[in-house]
Amino acid sequence: MLLPLLATAPTQGVTYGQKVVAAVLMAEAWGEGPKAMTAVAEVIRTRADKWGVSPLAVVKRERHFSCLNQTTPEQLIRKFHDKEDFKVALTIARTMYNRPEHLPDFAEGATHFDALRNRPYWAQGKRPVAVIGKLAFYKLNI
Repeated sequence: MLLPLLATAPTQGVTYGQKVVAAVLMAEAWGEGPKAMTAVAEVIRTRADKWGVSPLAVVKRERHFSCLNQTTPEQLIRKFHDKEDFKVALTIARTMYNRPEHLPDFAEGATHFDALRNRPYWAQGKRPVAVIGKLAFYKLNI
């Protein structure tokens, strides 16, 4: 079952980190739907837990999320904040931050993901643990 919390997310009380993560979810997985956005959030949370940092610190790491390679987090938020699906992305981001135990593990413990059409060097020869739409998810050592 997809997150039961996918009801309209209130925008009051949303943190900067949650907004940035929601914008990253939109940029990386919006075209593949809420399930893919949730799986990307799970990858972010897995990295945050493994590295002992916040999800915001994970997405802001240089060259870790291609959607931020040529822009700032603020510009990415502005790009997506008025889209209806941004509310869904915010709900996913808030769940990932505040109640990660409620994430459904669509990514199956993955630490990385890529677009199947544009495989990066690190995905060559690797087998995904999950595929959602056009995104492949991998469990790699980090």
